[in-house]
Amino acid sequence: MVLCLLGVQLTACDAEPLPDSDCVNGTTEASACGLNDRGAQHRTCAAGQWSDLTPCEDPDVCVDGAEESLACGLNGRGTGTRTCSSGAWGEPRCEDKDKCRDWDLETIRCGVLATQSRECTSGQWGPLGFCDDPAPLSLQVPGRQDLIHDARRKRLYITTREGGGQVRVFSLVTGYFDAPLLTGGSFLGIDLSPDGDTLIVADGGFSAPRNWIHLIDLKTGTSRRIEFDLESGEGGTFMALFTSNTEALVSSDYNGSGWSPLRKVDLVTGAATSLALAAVNTMLTLSADGSTVAYAQSNTSSGNWGRYKVGAQTFANAMTGWFVREAAVSRDASQYAVPTYNGLYVFNSDLASPTLLGTYARQLPTGAVYSPVSDELYLAWTGAKTSIDVYSTKTLRKLRDIELKPGLFQDFSDHAFSGGRMRVSRDGAWLFATTGTDGVVIYPTRR
Repeated sequence: MVLCLLGVQLTACDAEPLPDSDCVNGTTEASACGLNDRGAQHRTCAAGQWSDLTPCEDPDVCVDGAEESLACGLNGRGTGTRTCSSGAWGEPRCEDKDKCRDWDLETIRCGVLATQSRECTSGQWGPLGFCDDPAPLSLQVPGRQDLIHDARRKRLYITTREGGGQVRVFSLVTGYFDAPLLTGGSFLGIDLSPDGDTLIVADGGFSAPRNWIHLIDLKTGTSRRIEFDLESGEGGTFMALFTSNTEALVSSDYNGSGWSPLRKVDLVTGAATSLALAAVNTMLTLSADGSTVAYAQSNTSSGNWGRYKVGAQTFANAMTGWFVREAAVSRDASQYAVPTYNGLYVFNSDLASPTLLGTYARQLPTGAVYSPVSDELYLAWTGAKTSIDVYSTKTLRKLRDIELKPGLFQDFSDHAFSGGRMRVSRDGAWLFATTGTDGVVIYPTRR
């Protein structure tokens, strides 16, 4: 045994430490710590001795009441302070004179489907540039059928048929759809009155013994229904077309293969007169001068089509020898264009001397519409190449492309609303076309 005497080591001495008087083996003791004394650290008693304190577990990141200055704002040029409360930094109070992030570019709409841009420099927006030329705009509208432009309200109205159809409203200013004007029908052909204040809409739905059309007052947003007694085998209405502010022509579907009435309708009284019998889904198009309606009877292999003189209320009939889907008429009714599977037949004012454009089953127009203000004919081509081209009505030669794009149009169909349906704004500035399965494209006619 090694001896120690009076604290003086006589030889090497390994003395055992004396036990802590307040230490009970197995106990743990906590003490406050941290920036605001809200943290905690611990020690444990073992073999009569306290262990070293554990690191402080402090929930606080700052001292209560402390303030800190910092850069802030869109570009870090602002000045601000933040204050510590309950151990955490509060939101900074920032004074920032900048309005935008440097070099950001903002593009806004101007006019109709045009844009203008401005750049951010030193935190401030620069001046707006010129209002750029409008660009084409593509929309996807499930179940779309027909469409018509409203220049006064800068809108495009689009009918849909399936799943509780609608008369949809697209704003050409905002680039968004507004609330629909009608819902719950099977809406097909649509037209705008000469005074621009009323829409007429054909409805493929019917309920024996009646079918109907809809009139929508665009000044009030209200609508009313004009009903007709069904003829034998007749289905819902197909195309509705204004011939004046108070009269319209209406064609119908047929339940099978047969003939349905072509009605002249007094839109004030609702009285309807059957002018002739027409084939299933007869398409109607009015010349820009309002004098003549071209019609195409889509369910006849002989390709029956013709014209109706509005003032004289007389018909003249012609044939192509091929199924037809629609007939376009020039602004003064001096020329007609009729798409078929054999190509486009172009007739003179006497419905004679046809010229053929395109190639049977290979390259042919699926839709046609004339400019209301110039000697131009717009053609939607399908086949090996799909495009929208502009032709001269004088020479029937191509003037320019509007768009050349694969898959723009589907194969030729005998239904005018299936794709390649085109309408032109009354000022001739805009062309509207149905493309693909559900597409609608808006084009400026000159680029």
